[in-house]
Amino acid sequence: MARRTAKVAVIGSGLAGLTAAYELARHYEAEDGIEFEVHLFEKTESIGMDSASVSLRTQSKERDWRIDVPMRSFQGGYYPRLIDLYKRIGVSFLEADFTYSFSRLAYKNTGGRQITASSIYNGASGRRGIGMPSTLRKIYAQRKDHSSSLLLAARVTSLWLFAVMTLRLVVCYLRLLLHSVPVFRDPRLPGMTFSQWAEETTPHTLLARCLGLDTMWKQFVTDILMPLFSAICTASKDDIIDHPAEEMLDYIWLTFGTHHYLVRNGVTDVVARLTAPLRHIHLSTPIASINYDPQNPTLASITCISAGGPKVFRGFDHIVFATQAPRAIPLLETYTSSLPEASPVETPAAQLIQCLKKFRYIPSIVINHTDDTLLPDDVRDRRELNLIDTDGHLSNARPQINCVPSSYTMATQIVRQPSWYALGPVVFQTTNPVVPPREETIISVSRLERAVLTMASKTALVDLYTEERQWWQCPGQGIGKLGRLQGATTVDHGEGVGMWFCGSYVYGAIPLLEGCVVSAQLVVEGIRKRERDSAGVSRKLE
Repeated sequence: MARRTAKVAVIGSGLAGLTAAYELARHYEAEDGIEFEVHLFEKTESIGMDSASVSLRTQSKERDWRIDVPMRSFQGGYYPRLIDLYKRIGVSFLEADFTYSFSRLAYKNTGGRQITASSIYNGASGRRGIGMPSTLRKIYAQRKDHSSSLLLAARVTSLWLFAVMTLRLVVCYLRLLLHSVPVFRDPRLPGMTFSQWAEETTPHTLLARCLGLDTMWKQFVTDILMPLFSAICTASKDDIIDHPAEEMLDYIWLTFGTHHYLVRNGVTDVVARLTAPLRHIHLSTPIASINYDPQNPTLASITCISAGGPKVFRGFDHIVFATQAPRAIPLLETYTSSLPEASPVETPAAQLIQCLKKFRYIPSIVINHTDDTLLPDDVRDRRELNLIDTDGHLSNARPQINCVPSSYTMATQIVRQPSWYALGPVVFQTTNPVVPPREETIISVSRLERAVLTMASKTALVDLYTEERQWWQCPGQGIGKLGRLQGATTVDHGEGVGMWFCGSYVYGAIPLLEGCVVSAQLVVEGIRKRERDSAGVSRKLE
């Protein structure tokens, strides 16, 4: 049997592009004699998944400490395919059950600012309980030279307030879990935004109002859920208000009782393993256009910009767009403009472009620094992840460099240091700072873009990704399938250049690393099936 080599271009070298390229490059269809020649295109000078990370040179200069940018943690229940991929390629990871603090940033009358913790979460899905914020601890730790009765009253008061706060959090968290159970969900949930869901789930009965349950729930939504998902989605609270609620409840349900993980040797190790089988990696190669081949309508060529002038790569059977949706649109437009009139691909290509326009991206800033003033003021309130909201006074403040609007939740992580770096300064990674770290403490500044889920993009997603699941499953637990526009071709009957799309946004969940892996693997399955079907047709014709 003659061996067929299918040529595939993968555009973008984030986790989605690396996964797709890896799975194709190491694959050979022995039965049908099909193998893949994979070309990975990246516009920057390094692999995209690791391009924003930074290296810190130690005093001994014997080795560098590589800090991942952004933080690449993942949680057991929400990332099953990512974990399976990492295990399969030999990536080592470790448990990292993060602790959290929730704080408010406000300005004093004297002009200085203060960051005060309101809630402290000790990790492990609640198994380690919650901590007493310093505001209550100060009451408990009254000076011992006070009268014994005054000291006793102060301590009883602080313990009572902490007990009430703990009870309120437990009640609200259990209520949230109950709402997240798939079989108990409101049938209208798929069409609800977060704000609509929060209003629908607020207790409105007379008894609930008398007991203060409505106020308690609203405070839990405002002080815990909104900053938490603002940090998870790296989005403003305005975006969270309009975010589909179903995917948020999926996150709560799927992560319940599971561990957080970190890659032991950083993203550099992941990149090295995924690129190992690749033979055609084109860095610093921005793509100018994708063109139809008039001599062979089943193939396409890619024109890139290089220092020596335009460079053309020819003969591609498939194009995998593993880049952000807005980046794919102009490339698709160059392809459609190169087509002859009345080409059958014009209709699906136009539909693809309209579909991709529905996906929204927002900017994000990640700063590595050594300024501990972006943490809660009291060191006893500081945890591995510190989520900080602002009061209303910042909303009218003049924008500062390296900052986002105050409608974002500022998340500062205390970066875990390797054992051999114990003598170095403590490094913090702040995502979406609303106030800047001191200039002299800044190690690196990265400006990124992140897909954020909207009701419009959720509706458009069905053309790229669908899922079949049982009645007791929530999205992400079913069987994922490619949408009708995946693999749109130049000619009819499944022949011609296939246009495929993968990335965090091509998945029925919050756009995170799991979506990159799931969508990339589905695209690989689609390409393999297309090639097997084509080989079968060819044999019949022979």
